[in-house]
Amino acid sequence: MMEQKIQEASVKQKLATRDQEGKLIKFEVRDDPEQKNKCDETMELLLAAGYFRVRIKGLSEFDKIVGGLAWCIQACNFAVDIDVLYQENSILRQKIALTERIVLVLSQMKCPFNIEPHQIQGLDFIHIYPIVQWLVKRVFDRRAEVGDFTRAYALNQYEKQFLDKNNIVQVNEKKPLTENVEMIRMRYRPKRRYRYLETKKKKYTRDERKRRVHSTLLEFGQMHQLLLSDNSTSSSTTNENQQNDTKSTVDAMMKNMAGEKTKITTQKVNTLVSKEQNNLIRLLEEYEEKEAALLQEAATSETGQQQLLIRTLTNQLNKQKEKINNSKTQLNEAQEKKQLTFDEAKEALIKQQREQIESEIEQLEKDAQNIDPESLKRVQILMGEYESLKKQETEKKNKYKAEKVQLEQEISKLEARLKSDMNDDPENERMKQIDEQFQQINDRLQKQRLLLVH
Repeated sequence: MMEQKIQEASVKQKLATRDQEGKLIKFEVRDDPEQKNKCDETMELLLAAGYFRVRIKGLSEFDKIVGGLAWCIQACNFAVDIDVLYQENSILRQKIALTERIVLVLSQMKCPFNIEPHQIQGLDFIHIYPIVQWLVKRVFDRRAEVGDFTRAYALNQYEKQFLDKNNIVQVNEKKPLTENVEMIRMRYRPKRRYRYLETKKKKYTRDERKRRVHSTLLEFGQMHQLLLSDNSTSSSTTNENQQNDTKSTVDAMMKNMAGEKTKITTQKVNTLVSKEQNNLIRLLEEYEEKEAALLQEAATSETGQQQLLIRTLTNQLNKQKEKINNSKTQLNEAQEKKQLTFDEAKEALIKQQREQIESEIEQLEKDAQNIDPESLKRVQILMGEYESLKKQETEKKNKYKAEKVQLEQEISKLEARLKSDMNDDPENERMKQIDEQFQQINDRLQKQRLLLVH
């Protein structure tokens, strides 16, 4: 049945490629020149980034593009929860899944260009090219970061392993670091929190050995769950019972263990103190002897005197610095107190003013309630009339000012014309007319000035 269906499908496919007369249909396949150019540019970008598989002629363009994208994502060292795996000559389902993964990873990498899986599968190089360009740029940036970090790490390891003892600077730099590391190790070393009380030595059974191990772990703060013996464990016991048994066992062990401070006897304390006291006395004597020898050498030699002088000066400077720091702290405290008092006074003044304003507002409201409404309306009407009169007055003033400016301009023009026509004798009549006009305009100007004054 299946073979018959396959044969029918192959016959239909053959018939679809033939015309009615039975001749083969010739299809003309055209290439988009823009897509071709973008494809070449994309391949050149991947080759420049270091993905040399694009040179293999046997691979399809889809394999080259998808392989290049997967390689760029892995080279960027971007932490994602998806493994971008690439296999050549994949089936259609694998290609779709791979393109969907690549698009998801690009969105997580915050790629500024949007693309869909079908565009990668359909080899839409116009939209693929900017994404490849962005990824290649990220690859180069990542290489520069990794190169700088690797170089600095290699130099650091070389200086650690092959330290030049003749180089005093490196030795002096390393010495305080090693001392600090050792000090930190000693400070945070394991400390016993409890001490197991053992009355006498005896042979331990298997359960007692387990209990002793867990009590020792408990001394260092590790609260491990106790392993119950084979006899005590059974399938019928529940987790709740086990927890209760474990808790009771730990409590019993802690009762049998004394505190870190209480277990040291007074005799041991006295011996330890005497030993440390002798060591301290010996160290102080050695320090005083060395200091006296250094002072004697400093007194005999010139360089020593200079060093002694420098030391005294540094001590004096340090004391002065301490005094300055103390005075600064005192000054800061005084300023803070002053600021606090100022803020409190300011708040009190603001509060007082606010209360005064509120009381005045209340008084005004009370007075407004006592006013007759008819008189209030009359006052409002008078205020409106006053505002309208004031507005008319301002408008008239502006109008008169404009007329004044215009008249002054006309006067200036007439004066200029008079100056130009002073030497013309035949035009005496015209001059008289101009004088009359000037006199009229001057009279009008005087009237306007009087109006402005009133």
